[in-house]
Amino acid sequence: MDMADEDGAYKRKRAEETEENEAGDAFREKRLNLEVEKQENDNKETKQEKDGRNGTQMETISVPKGGLVGSYAQREAWLRKQEEQGELRFVVIQNDKTMQNMKWLVGLKGIFSRQLPNMPKEYIVRLVLDRGHKSLVILKGMKVIGGITYRPFYKQNFGEIAFCAVTSQEQVRGYGTRLMNKLKEYCKSEGLTHFLTYADNNAVGYFAKQGFTKEIYFEREKWVGYIKDYDGGTLMECALRNSLFFSDFPEIIRRQREAVDGKVREMSNSHVVLPGLACFKDPTIKKPIKIEDIPGVKEAGWVPETSPRYLLLLPGVGPVLPTKDKLHNFMRVVYKAIIEHEDAWPFIEPVRKEEVPDYYEIIKDPIHLTLIGTRISSEEYYINLEMFAADLKRMFNNCRIYNSPETPYVKCANRLEAFFEHKINSSVSIDDPGQEMRV
Repeated sequence: MDMADEDGAYKRKRAEETEENEAGDAFREKRLNLEVEKQENDNKETKQEKDGRNGTQMETISVPKGGLVGSYAQREAWLRKQEEQGELRFVVIQNDKTMQNMKWLVGLKGIFSRQLPNMPKEYIVRLVLDRGHKSLVILKGMKVIGGITYRPFYKQNFGEIAFCAVTSQEQVRGYGTRLMNKLKEYCKSEGLTHFLTYADNNAVGYFAKQGFTKEIYFEREKWVGYIKDYDGGTLMECALRNSLFFSDFPEIIRRQREAVDGKVREMSNSHVVLPGLACFKDPTIKKPIKIEDIPGVKEAGWVPETSPRYLLLLPGVGPVLPTKDKLHNFMRVVYKAIIEHEDAWPFIEPVRKEEVPDYYEIIKDPIHLTLIGTRISSEEYYINLEMFAADLKRMFNNCRIYNSPETPYVKCANRLEAFFEHKINSSVSIDDPGQEMRV
């Protein structure tokens, strides 16, 4: 076999190993997600059984998958599971001349060289193998897949992070975050209180997510002259709080959210799900529903209005109560005046997507005069004047959101809105003479 064949066989073997590792990781992640889902279902069943024993007929909201955990904590829990099963290890090593540590340091040096191409290789070798530096490595089996090299300054109580990287095949899986949290926990046990590092533009975002800030509060006299200045780098700091358990964030987050959720449940019934309205399941039912018949409305503190807040001023009649018939007759009169107005032309029909492709991407709740007319004709949609006015106001606001102020469409909207407001305010009598009808 010549060198080309050997090289091809080696690449095929490496590709197969990578495929197997990725398949194994995907299987383990799926298994963990199933376990999390099973636990949440068990918790939900326990809660429902408890409510049943107490005579409660209401259904509680089930927590969605990851609702009390979140994607960050889920990744941390998955990595923690790998640690417990022995598939993943975090080991602090340094150049102590032992064969195994030297092998791991050489492997880590190779990862830094590939992932940090702008850093001189000689400089990486010198710092990784320097006996004053330590490295926290991630091991899958006996293979190094990432790590952090840092230099501790014990008398000054801080550490300087030199390099941090994870091999490209294992990125975007939460290893970098878990790695940093492990390092924080380890360095706390060694008496360090702060980390300092010079981050390039590509690394500032990562360090910011790990709790590093550009504001340096650590005493200047403790670090100036001890760490190397880098041109083009951003100095960042992270304080190591003894009150935080950095390697157990998922449990901390879970407890905090459970505590907040418990307080919310004590103060409100927002977690309770009431039976839905059966009328929507049968499209043949056209009968309107009274507000007081909607489950949960009365429990929320709603009370019916004892008397209308306004009277309608009808020509030749005078002030009258806004009964259903009189209210819809009044809305028809106002609508007819609006649609016949000279500035109504942009609003009569819906905006055509073929002519304005991005309109419905920007305007999420469109409305137009033809639809408003249909709702008036049904005599069931607008149960009060405020709903009718709200649809027209939304139509004008949509126009101003999408179009520039100097366009003829916005000018039409402003003039038509002023006409509508005058029409309403001149035809409505408010109980409080000093208050105008809000439209």
